[in-house]
Formats: sequence, structure tokens, C-alpha cells
Amino acid sequence: MSKEFKEAREMEETYHRKFYQEHDLYEEGTWMAGPMPIVMETLHRLTEYKNKLTVLDLGAGAGRNTIAMAEKLRDTGSRIVAVDLLEEAVSSLVHHAKKYKVDHLITAEQGDIEHYEIEPNHYDYIAACSCLEHVSSEKALHQVIDQMQAGTKIGGIHLITMSTSVEEVKLPDHESVKPLIELNLPTQYAEDLLTHRYHNDWDILLTERVTQAIPEHKYDEPTEFRCQLLRFAARKRI
Repeated sequence: MSKEFKEAREMEETYHRKFYQEHDLYEEGTWMAGPMPIVMETLHRLTEYKNKLTVLDLGAGAGRNTIAMAEKLRDTGSRIVAVDLLEEAVSSLVHHAKKYKVDHLITAEQGDIEHYEIEPNHYDYIAACSCLEHVSSEKALHQVIDQMQAGTKIGGIHLITMSTSVEEVKLPDHESVKPLIELNLPTQYAEDLLTHRYHNDWDILLTERVTQAIPEHKYDEPTEFRCQLLRFAARKRI
């Protein structure tokens, strides 16, 4: 792996470890204040015609989406597998699953999504939120998508959110700094890549972009993380 990738990965791990130590799940004013609405909206598409689901949450973090999905599926006999790179995130997720009384639905696993083995033809819903941009290369991105697609049942849905065209600036002077992110794809390129990968055997349900600007304390001084958040959903064709 390249020096740039290692530097970006170390910075991301340090930032998230510190964030999980200092902030609680669903804390107001943080990016963990609630689940991503698009995750819940996409899940609802499945629950309209199927109650018992098998769900994979890749890059689950402390469980902002996992816990909310589990609460919605609480009494359905569904199962959710939540995967994250950091031990701290997995421990926090387990804690919150017990706190919200949904631990019977959730299996939390520590793993790097780039090397995580997805069971073939197993999942009804795979959510990969803000994690695919953290793989080591475009080749690795394709490999993860291959596994996601092979691991999905007919009629199953993928929901992908991905930070693209990432920029970072110092606050308050807005001086640009080199963004430390493992895979920083231009937005249009990433959208075309996903559209191509889901062209055969999939129906594309959603493609949209959302401009984001998030204050962070990743470096020695405060910065603002800016990106086009690409949101993409597709259903495996019946």
C-alpha cells in the first residue's frame, strides 16, 4: 500500500477513535445525531413487501444506522450484521445495541471491508455508507462491489453513500489543505462507475448528489470537510 494511503488511513482511524471517545451515539449537533434518512427510506422499500430481512451494514461505526434499522425491524425475526474497522466502534455499537434493547438482532464484527468476506446470496439489504471511499484503490472498490453484488438475494437492495470530490480547508481562513482520504474520486467519475457496475441485472432506484460541509478536528487546527456526497441505490433484478 502507498505511503499516501497509510497516512490517510492512520489519520481517519485517529479522528474516529477520538470522536467516539468524546461523543455519544445520537448526540445532538454531531454527524451521529441520527440515522441517515436515505438508509431508512431505502429499508422501507423492502419492508413494504417483506418483513423478515437479513441486513449487512458496512462501515457501521458506532451504529447510527444499525440501531435505527434494528429498532424498525425489532419484532420481525430479522438479522443485521454490522462491520467496522475500529474495535472502539464495534464496542460502542454492542453497548448501544444493548442499551436500545436490539442486541438480539445484531451481530457486530470488526473487519476491514476491503477484505471482509460476504456470504453469497445471503442479504436482502446491504448499506455501505461513507465507507467505500476508504478502500485502498479503485481496483479494491470494484472487488468490494463484486462481493456485495454476489452476496445479495434476488430483489435485494444496495444503498451506497460515498464522499466524492473531497476538499478540506482550514478554519477560519479557508486555506486549502491536502485532503487525507484514501480514495478521492471525482463525483461524475464515481457516479458513472456505479451506474456501469449496476447496469446488468440491477434496477437503479436512486442517483443523487448532496453538497456537504462538515467542521472537523482532524488536524492540528480546525478544518472543514467539503464534498459531494453521492447517494446511490439499486435493486437486484427479479
